[in-house]
Amino acid sequence: MRVSKPGSVLFSQSQRRIAGAMGGRVPGAGGRRRQSGAFVPKLAAYALLAFVLWLMVATLVQPLLSSQATRAVLQAPVALITSPINGVVSQMVVHARDKVEPGTIVATVRNPTVSQEILTTLRSQHLALQSQLAQLGNQYKSDNQEMRSVGQEAGVHREASLAQAWEAWQIARRQRDVAHSVVEEQENKVRTNQALLEQGAISEQVMNSSMAQLNTARANAAVAEQSFAGQAQTVASAGQGAFVGTGGSNLFQTLASRREALRNSVGRAQQDAAAIFKQLKQVRDLEEEERRRVEKLSFYEIKASQAGQVHSVLAPEGAYVTAGASLVRVTDCSRLGVVAVFPARVAKRLGIGSVLDVKLTESARPVPARVEQLLPVASDALQSTYSVPFPYAEQGSIYAVARIEGKEPQEAAPDGGSNMCAPGKVVSASLRS
Repeated sequence: MRVSKPGSVLFSQSQRRIAGAMGGRVPGAGGRRRQSGAFVPKLAAYALLAFVLWLMVATLVQPLLSSQATRAVLQAPVALITSPINGVVSQMVVHARDKVEPGTIVATVRNPTVSQEILTTLRSQHLALQSQLAQLGNQYKSDNQEMRSVGQEAGVHREASLAQAWEAWQIARRQRDVAHSVVEEQENKVRTNQALLEQGAISEQVMNSSMAQLNTARANAAVAEQSFAGQAQTVASAGQGAFVGTGGSNLFQTLASRREALRNSVGRAQQDAAAIFKQLKQVRDLEEEERRRVEKLSFYEIKASQAGQVHSVLAPEGAYVTAGASLVRVTDCSRLGVVAVFPARVAKRLGIGSVLDVKLTESARPVPARVEQLLPVASDALQSTYSVPFPYAEQGSIYAVARIEGKEPQEAAPDGGSNMCAPGKVVSASLRS
């Protein structure tokens, strides 16, 4: 009322002046105008007072009672996909907001200056071993062919010696039979002479002569029997492969010695070839492995090591990168969270494990998030592990780093909107009472 009084007085004076000018012709209508003119300033004064009271409540009283954060943004851990080699990015497969899985090819880095010295050395060893193996193969074929030829020639000589021994055995057998026949004949003669001597038909000298002839025949039969046994042994030895001929024994022994030497040479060639073949296989495997390594380093396919969403591509196609340089930043949407800035007056009620209600929009259903860290300040090293920088915080405020709970918070927003994995998106967060 104190505010509206001056305006009412001025308005009344003005009305009286106007009424005086008009000569006071319409006194009833002037009174109604005075009442209507006094109501409008009162209404304006009440409205102004209400606005001032609302402003005081909104700026002084409501903040003292509110548990809402002054700023809050969605956040998620970030991982860097780096290049292990120097080279040029020949192909960048992924783009921002693409989803990747472990093993997904992200980019291809080409390095045409990869050293091939080891590959060249292995290739030289491969060719040298192949040459040695070919020489051993030729030597094996030559020695084996000569060994067969020498064996055939020695076989001819052995067969000849066997035939000769068989013939000598047959002669010895006939001589033995003849000697035994002579012995039988002399024995009959001695028996006849013995009967005649007893009858006195012959003299003692004749009897002694027949006995001497019998002894001589028996001695000759014994010699023939011994010769026959020796020839039988010779035939048996010849049948077992021994050379028993009287002529050409030196040639046979030479052939046998040569055949044995060739057999040893063939055996050594086989052993050496097996060892070289084994070594060749090892060198071939190493060469193939080195070739794959060179090809891999020349066109190295870089793959993602974990699932997530591409936040940003740091090295576009055609860019030269060094070993260890970052190519892509990938956001781990499975660990989606929120970073909220709370004033100092709310900090006393915050604690590890406190639950925040996070809303993407004012009409959205709140999503719970559990506080994992409380930080008065956020260092650059800590912020580099997240997708976006932390929001600005006034002096005395505190950062609350919370992880959104739920099995699939990143799949869709609670109001049915787009993908919730959007680090940097401004949201509202309040401490659940």
